[in-house]
Amino acid sequence: MYNPLELGSDLRHGAADDLLTADEVADLLRMTSAWVYAQTRRNRIPHMRLGRYFRYRRSAIEAWICQIETEPGSTRPPKSTTRT
Repeated sequence: MYNPLELGSDLRHGAADDLLTADEVADLLRMTSAWVYAQTRRNRIPHMRLGRYFRYRRSAIEAWICQIETEPGSTRPPKSTTRT
């Protein structure tokens, strides 16, 4: 019989490749689960579909957060300093 605890320490709470539910992602982002589902339907948040369920890889959510993070007051990416 399958027992995930026998697989080793890779399945500890908070592991980078954990699959999260929308409620868990909402808790992580301090948003509502309705917001997470709305972003999922618009393909604005990384997700996978497993049958009728959505799941979110923790590492993909963390990378997405880093990608959308901006400096305060910044509305555009910085201009390139290299000249061609």
